[in-house]
Amino acid sequence: MKKSDFCVVFDLDDTLYLERDFVRSGFRAVGKWCAEKLRLTGVGELAQALFDEGRRGDIFDAALEHLHSTWNAETVEAMVRVYREHVPEIELPEDAVQCLRQLQGRVHLCLLTDGNPISQVNKLDSLGIRSLFESVVVTGKWGSEFFKPHPRGFRSLEAEFASLQPHFLYVADNPSKDFFAPRELGWNAIRVRRSAGLHEYKRCPARLVRCELPDLTRVPDLIREIS
Repeated sequence: MKKSDFCVVFDLDDTLYLERDFVRSGFRAVGKWCAEKLRLTGVGELAQALFDEGRRGDIFDAALEHLHSTWNAETVEAMVRVYREHVPEIELPEDAVQCLRQLQGRVHLCLLTDGNPISQVNKLDSLGIRSLFESVVVTGKWGSEFFKPHPRGFRSLEAEFASLQPHFLYVADNPSKDFFAPRELGWNAIRVRRSAGLHEYKRCPARLVRCELPDLTRVPDLIREIS
C-alpha cells in the first residue's frame, strides 16, 4: 500500500482521548476563574458533580443558583468562554499513541471534528499531535449548522485530496452523528467504543460501520485488510 492510496481521518473527542478528561479540566479552570473573579469557591466541584449526575446544557447556571450567587447572562457567558478556551490538561491513552505512531508516514492522516475551533486546537496542542495531521477540519469554523452529520467537512477533505483519489476511512465514536455522511459518500468507517466514552452506551447500526472496536489498537491492522 502506497501512502497516496489511503486517507485515515480521525474524530477527536472520545476517539483519540477521553472527553471526560477535557470536561474535568474545564470545570477546574472555571472554578479557578470564579474564585479569582467572583470570590466564589466550589463552582468547579459542583459543576463536575452535576455533570456526573447527567446534567447538560445549563450546568453553570445551576451551579451558581445552588450556591445562591448573584449572577447574570454575562457571567455565564464568561464562564463558558473560560471553559471552551482554557488550555486543557489531557493526554493520549497508550492505544492512541501506538496507533498514530504506526500510521504516521504510511497513510495520509487527517482530523475532522465538531466543536469550537479554539477548544479543538487547544486540545490538539495539549495532546501534542497537531503536527501529525496533514489536514485538520474543525466544522465549528463554519458554524454549528455544519456539525456532523452534515457532510461539508467530509466533502472538504475529498476536495483537498482529489488529485490523489485515496480510499477514505473515518474513525470516530458517536453513532448519532458521525457515520451517516461517510456512508453516503462511500467511505469506510470504524466505530471506537471506549468504555469511559460519553457515547459508549449508544448502539451503532452495523450498516454504518465496518466494525466496532474498544480502542485504536487494531486500527492499523484493519487498514491493511481494507487495502
